[in-house]
Amino acid sequence: MTSRPLATAVSALAEEPRAPLAELSDPAAVLAGLMDLHGSVSLARELSLLDRAAPSPAPPPAEGARAEVRALAADRLGELAEALDHVFAAPFHRRNKLPDAGAVLATLEQTGVLPARSRAGRALAYAAGQLWEPFGELAGRALGRVRLETRALREELAPSLRALGPGAARLERLDAAISAATQKRRERALAELVPGLARAFARGLRGAVAALPEEAGLEEIAGWFGQEQWLGRELQRMELVVQAALAHEAGRLLALVDGAAAAGEPA
Repeated sequence: MTSRPLATAVSALAEEPRAPLAELSDPAAVLAGLMDLHGSVSLARELSLLDRAAPSPAPPPAEGARAEVRALAADRLGELAEALDHVFAAPFHRRNKLPDAGAVLATLEQTGVLPARSRAGRALAYAAGQLWEPFGELAGRALGRVRLETRALREELAPSLRALGPGAARLERLDAAISAATQKRRERALAELVPGLARAFARGLRGAVAALPEEAGLEEIAGWFGQEQWLGRELQRMELVVQAALAHEAGRLLALVDGAAAAGEPA
């Protein structure tokens, strides 16, 4: 059970197109699907404590505080999106350590996939694993950055959200409780994205190798690197998955900020 952005990411990894998930329109079903027994018990305990302690008196928020919190969240998320766009605008920059056409050809030759000796089976699977490794590291770093930076931003915003008023403070505590109760399932869903990308990469490599002429060389392998060729498409798929993960985390965070701002408004 996943959010709409993550469902989009999973669909991008599927071998066959998937039908839309109707249950995503039911928030209760989504929440139930994200919790195991331990998470459900933990959430119930936190909810029972939520209203026990009377909120301490606090001065009213400064004029413009709600807009400032929203602007801070939007600015930080925009900076993160821009940084990730920069990574995928030039994925073969040396900092990413992705192989060039010569390195790909060498791997195919060393694993026996070329020249035309074994274009299927174990040799091709081994070659796919070898070639995917640096691409997988790039995907893992990008997804890890999304997770860490959005989590850090959530923690940074918490005091400001609570300062918007008792209603906002209660909503912030409720969100924290739900996040803790669903953390394992959400992280598991994110962890499944990189293996899914690896499987898609292996499928793409299999099709690309099958389409090579019998005496394939560097020129043919270099053709894989075009934007509309299979390797370019796999990088586009990776970028889509990373963007979906960011949209998921950003959507949760901005919904909390907007909800807290509304809850903190005077009656």
